[in-house]
Amino acid sequence: MTRRTPNRPPGSSRLSRRRLLRTLGAVGVTTALAGCSLGGREGATTPPTEGTPTGETPTGETGGGPENYFERGPTVGVTEVASGLVSPSALVTADDRRFVVDQVGTVYAHDDDGLQSTPFLDISDRLVALGEGLPNWVAYDERGLLGLAFHPEFPSNRRLYVRYSAPSDDPELDHRERLSEFRATEDRSGVVPDSERVLLDLPWPRPIHQSGTIEFGPDGYLYGALGDGLNPFNGQNLDTLKGCIVRIDVDERTGDLPYAVPDDNPLVGADGRDELYAWGLRNPWKMAFSGDRLILGDVGQATWEEVNVVEKGGNYGWPLKEGFHCHDPQLGTSTGGECVVESDRGEPLLDPVLEFPHFDEAGDAVGFAVIGGHVHAGDIDALRDDYLFGVFTSSFTAAAGRLVAATPRASGQWPMRELRVDGGLDIQVLSLGQDDGDSYVLGTRAALAEDPLSKQQGVVYRLTS
Repeated sequence: MTRRTPNRPPGSSRLSRRRLLRTLGAVGVTTALAGCSLGGREGATTPPTEGTPTGETPTGETGGGPENYFERGPTVGVTEVASGLVSPSALVTADDRRFVVDQVGTVYAHDDDGLQSTPFLDISDRLVALGEGLPNWVAYDERGLLGLAFHPEFPSNRRLYVRYSAPSDDPELDHRERLSEFRATEDRSGVVPDSERVLLDLPWPRPIHQSGTIEFGPDGYLYGALGDGLNPFNGQNLDTLKGCIVRIDVDERTGDLPYAVPDDNPLVGADGRDELYAWGLRNPWKMAFSGDRLILGDVGQATWEEVNVVEKGGNYGWPLKEGFHCHDPQLGTSTGGECVVESDRGEPLLDPVLEFPHFDEAGDAVGFAVIGGHVHAGDIDALRDDYLFGVFTSSFTAAAGRLVAATPRASGQWPMRELRVDGGLDIQVLSLGQDDGDSYVLGTRAALAEDPLSKQQGVVYRLTS
């Protein structure tokens, strides 16, 4: 891809690796580039990153305008449709309504008048204490209310599902990751608080890499994303649910399980957990179906961010590959050259459909932490049928998210171009959503250095032409 020379706004400056390190020191995050635990070996470190909403700690000193690496794309507008949130982590549609998830534990119904004043769901008292007890290399607490999915028959059965981080009494654990079913009130105006039925309750030793998106597929099964728990070798361990996509049937039960396992899950009758659908993932942050195709963003560690199209039984290579590149899980580095092409079990390691680097060839920051999105089906002709995704940020000291459109192809890499936002994009991108053809981008105007989870600067924008 040809790198174009960016046109920088007045007063802006390049984000270089040297400036990144200097800024980290200035804000006191002295070990932000360390703290990764490899294979359970405490103290092993990897460059360059851990600790944003998807496991990376970027930094820099510019505002959030598109500046480098990506081809120039169409200009779009954004209209603010909701504000006053802390960390809006999802926009979900059901029952002819929109629902906005706030990471701090609340879900609000949203209509043309904005957010309803009373939460549709409030489980803030069931969450781990956000922002407390974190190591100093974690710049953004990834825990909290992380996923919401409504049953396909929600109007009649009133069932919905959430992923959230619950406290643990075990001093060896940081928290527990929970998947629960709730039931709405008869008029579906809220959720019955004591209706919780726990489906999964997973011990989580570290406060990071838990992912959290849940989605019902066109087959009626519930799909859930789980990160590697900050142990990269979980990506190739089929005896754990970490580093994978799970698929379960919430309408049936198998034995003592509170759910059933679909008979055609790839490991049924084979070695490994029956719930697994795909594996070899690091921290899959946001996924969505386009027809019967599941597309997700997987956050990188050393150098590369990637987007994958998920296949049943697919192995996406982590920690043996990062993007299209070889990855050394002991050193935490990614390089070119000949890579491992299959797992120890003989499975091919599947390539992503696109990747982008943390830094361009000049050493300027491109961005950190891919935010998976969706295929746009709305009225913005320049984006029709494009896959829209986000870049969490390219700065530590300013809200510097980016929006990118990729053109899906039957094979090979998807070409990318960056959206130019009229007036600029003033947020760290946390999630994308869609409703009846409209696309939305969710984020916070608070920079990482400003402790975003302590501020109500979360907003929801609708994209316009």
